Amino acid sequence: MGALDTSASKSNLIAWLTMKLFLGLGPGDIVGARRAALAGEAIQETSIAFSEQLFSFCRAQGIAVLAISSNSRRDELTDGSIRIENRPHLLRGSGIRFHMAMLTYAAYLAFRARRFGADIAIIDSGTTHYFALTAFWLLGIPVAVNLHNVLWPSGFPPDGRVSRTIFSLNAMFFRHIAVGAVGVSPECERQVRTVARYPVPFYQYRCQFLEQGFRSGKPYQGGTFRIAFVGRAEMDKGLLDLIDIANQLRSASNPKFVFDVCGDGTALSELRKKVDDCGLHDLLIIHGRLERSRLLDIYANAHAVIVPTRSTFCEGMPQACAEATLSCLPVVTSQVTNAFDVIGLACVRAETNDIDSYVRAIRSLVERPEFYDRLRSECPSLSKQFVDMEQGYGAAVRRLISDLFPNR
Repeated sequence: MGALDTSASKSNLIAWLTMKLFLGLGPGDIVGARRAALAGEAIQETSIAFSEQLFSFCRAQGIAVLAISSNSRRDELTDGSIRIENRPHLLRGSGIRFHMAMLTYAAYLAFRARRFGADIAIIDSGTTHYFALTAFWLLGIPVAVNLHNVLWPSGFPPDGRVSRTIFSLNAMFFRHIAVGAVGVSPECERQVRTVARYPVPFYQYRCQFLEQGFRSGKPYQGGTFRIAFVGRAEMDKGLLDLIDIANQLRSASNPKFVFDVCGDGTALSELRKKVDDCGLHDLLIIHGRLERSRLLDIYANAHAVIVPTRSTFCEGMPQACAEATLSCLPVVTSQVTNAFDVIGLACVRAETNDIDSYVRAIRSLVERPEFYDRLRSECPSLSKQFVDMEQGYGAAVRRLISDLFPNR
């Protein structure tokens, strides 16, 4: 009987020591990605998925996880101590309906976290309004935020009555409720600490990649200059600005500038129409979404990368900027991408939303060979942060949890 009591006591102790982590993830298909990983299917993405980085850390530490994404394809999967689910974010309409849907989703996530018995919740930016995460606090669950995006576009603070009201409520959340945060760039940290008015525990991380497969882009030695656009094909990402940029560069005649557009999104059909209307088929090559090997070929044949994000998008730090340094390519971008804190020595600065400045920045790479070569030479050292898992998402969460639960 004594032996049985001892065994039961050990089981209870293990159960008590096991930390339970609740994750509110973005719209990605985490269930499909995990199934593919378990099946040993070839990696089709250039980056190591953030969810996979975190799950790897949790498995190693024996942390039980319930992770819920807002992906539209309902699905679920249990992998040992990790439970993952796709549960659609049912956003309908605009105005008050939109905001009510955001609040409802936050309440649903908090309810699931409480039923799971979570010790802490980490919620991705964009999942709901930050202030709505107060629902976790009301249920006794410490809540932190994972910022893939900044709180406002850098240099463009919130405008409009509704936006300013939401911003004020979010600021109160960071000031009084959030126990910490992790995020992809120094600007994420600056903004959180600015609105909180105190040094919120914050842990930066960088997107991570498998280094194999990346090849240095071609150094420019005359002839056609190829520029890669890689990312979501959306208006906010500056996709349609490529039309005006290509038109201006075409009028300059020499050399020929060609854009390889890679990615899928709602603005792609409009881009195709404008390419037809303007007769830019030879200057704007639309590839759509590419698998890893084909995308790496695009980078290997490019001379530079352009990231023309507009002031309407809360960019955190684009993965395309990291991929550019891994491919030894200069990046043409603006302040709103927040890339200068991270890879500034490999960047050419343009002004946000300013077509003319993007044209000048691109031409500077051709007209100033020593400048172009210097930017390329900085890439090898800058790229190291993107192949170092100690600077990855899992490591940032480890530091957050270690500081919040030093005895666990």
